[in-house]
Amino acid sequence: MTVEDMAVNRQVRRILAHNWINMQRVDFGSTHGTVYIRGRVTLLKQQRASDGSEERDRAGVGPSLLNHMDKSIRKIPGVRTVSWQIDGWQRTGMGWIHGGM
Repeated sequence: MTVEDMAVNRQVRRILAHNWINMQRVDFGSTHGTVYIRGRVTLLKQQRASDGSEERDRAGVGPSLLNHMDKSIRKIPGVRTVSWQIDGWQRTGMGWIHGGM
């Protein structure tokens, strides 16, 4: 792992933590400008509130949160692409479909 990859990983961890993602259920890493995020993206229990404004899964995760995190990660210097392989969601163009993978 390069120094650049370690710096990207630190910033990805910061973004996930800032958005109250349960880090025990998600795995991530980067290599040569590609960030890989795998597993089940869930919120910490105290942050699971649904205002009914969008479709969310049981963990409280919705398309707007996933889009927000994706955009934040893509802004990290050195990141060229983000590969999401997460349970319950599928990326389609610029949107998300619940129930994929």
